Amino acid sequence: FWKLVADIFLFVGHNILDFDLRFIYQRSVINRIKPSRGIPFARYRSAPVFDTMHEWTKWGRDSVGLDALAKALGLESPKANLDGSHVYDYHRVGRHPEIYEYCCRDVETVRRIYRRMTFTE
Repeated sequence: FWKLVADIFLFVGHNILDFDLRFIYQRSVINRIKPSRGIPFARYRSAPVFDTMHEWTKWGRDSVGLDALAKALGLESPKANLDGSHVYDYHRVGRHPEIYEYCCRDVETVRRIYRRMTFTE
């Protein structure tokens, strides 16, 4: 992971500050893997991390799920056939292609939300 993101200009994700990046950073510390770059976890800014959840709520106490935000913006829900609560069960029984498709839908939905929020679509 750290080799892939060494030169990344901007991380974009939904709840990426409170989940994805924090988890990766903590696992790196546990496994003694030195990050190739710093990731600022400071609040109230949008670079080099654009967290669509925090940007949508303008850093308020409320949160909004990816599914709800997509629907609010008139986008198709990425959670139509599968959501994160079932990924482990799918993995256990070898339904990896469906997990892959679920992840691809999530990524594409976040990309569309980011473009809508930054008026770049």
